[in-house]
Amino acid sequence: MKNILLYIVSVIVLLSCEAKQSDSSQSFSNKTKDASVAEELKRLGLPEKLDFLIDNLVLSDNMIMTLSSDTTIYNATLLNNNENAKLYTTSRSKAVNLGVYGADLNYLIHFGQSQFSIKYMVVSKQLADQIGVAMAFDQETMDEYQSNVENKDSLINIIFLAYDNVKKMLKSEDQFLLSTLVIVGSWIENMYITTELLPYFKSRQAKAKLATKIVQQHDYLQKMIELLSNLNEGDNMYVNEILQDLKKIDAIYVSFGDKLLVEDDIKLLNTQIEEMRLKIIKVQ
Repeated sequence: MKNILLYIVSVIVLLSCEAKQSDSSQSFSNKTKDASVAEELKRLGLPEKLDFLIDNLVLSDNMIMTLSSDTTIYNATLLNNNENAKLYTTSRSKAVNLGVYGADLNYLIHFGQSQFSIKYMVVSKQLADQIGVAMAFDQETMDEYQSNVENKDSLINIIFLAYDNVKKMLKSEDQFLLSTLVIVGSWIENMYITTELLPYFKSRQAKAKLATKIVQQHDYLQKMIELLSNLNEGDNMYVNEILQDLKKIDAIYVSFGDKLLVEDDIKLLNTQIEEMRLKIIKVQ
């Protein structure tokens, strides 16, 4: 099974910008290979696992929306610097930080920082272009975003559709690993911002509800780990480190058991999430 997975991943992580084979016999061979890879992915149930992650990422997005009901807790220093985008050099680091910037866009828009968010929309487009999903952030999308910059609900919808297209387009090209990394980046950034801001949130009742939602994210985390483990080619240090860091966060969740989380627990979780987040946004 390990050898099969190594073969699968060696094919599915190829970017669309790589050189095309000109020879017709090679082209036919590649199509046959792609078809067999797609069948193996389907047999392993990976499309369904990715569908779950795509469909349920909105639950961590919604925690930011809840926090934004108190705009006084907004903190610009929590964002990944938009200038970092041009310094990510590998397809994997670009994919995971595309996810980070998507979560930052969600944060900025919900907290009423729409004018500043345009910079993050631009770098998201740049990273999407570079990993081969340019159509997700086409010129029409960019124009629509700028013309609706004062309408928060419209901006949220535009971002949601653009990032949903990123994940689906990567999936349609069999780039499952890159798609999963986009999701990992979004999830980590959402969790980082949530656990950073929660102590400053004034409503105790809302705090308790958010703490419950944080607990519920454990299942999502485990499904990310499962999918990434299936896709990991084994010899890539970047992906290996992401996987190990996710497992460290999982271990903290496991240590909580079934208890209701208090602020010290959330701080412990935040520390581990922040450690991982600092690694993935670090420039090369």
